[in-house]
Amino acid sequence: MVAVPKEVADLIADKASVKILVTASKTGRPHAIVCGSIFLGPDGKAGVGEILMKRAKQNLAENGKAAISVTAGPKSYELVLSHPERADSGPVFENMKAAMAAMNLPCFAVWTFDVCEVWDESAGPTAGTKIA
Repeated sequence: MVAVPKEVADLIADKASVKILVTASKTGRPHAIVCGSIFLGPDGKAGVGEILMKRAKQNLAENGKAAISVTAGPKSYELVLSHPERADSGPVFENMKAAMAAMNLPCFAVWTFDVCEVWDESAGPTAGTKIA
C-alpha cells in the first residue's frame, strides 16, 4: 500500500470533485460509475459506499480489480486499488449508512481497498506520471 499524496486526498475530500469507480468483469469488460461516496479512511485505505452498485459489486466479488479516478477542472488522478473488502457492519459502515440516509439513499455495505499506485492524469505536462 502507498501513501496518497495530500493534493490527491484533498481532491477526494472535495465535494465538488467528480469521483469515478472503475471495475472489470471476470472476462475483463470495464465498468465505470460515478460515486460521490468515495473516501480515504484514516488508515490510508480508499473506500466507497455500496449504494446503487450492481455490476460493480459483482465485478469486485469476481476479480477485485478496481481503480478510482478523481477530477476537478484540469486536475485529475487515478488510484489503482487492490484487496477489496466488503463490510455490512461496523463503524465505517454505520457512518456511511447514516450519511446516505440523510440523502434518502440506501447503503448496503462499504467496500475498502489498499491503494497500490497513484497516477497524475491532469491536463498538462505531468500527465501519465506515477506519483505514489
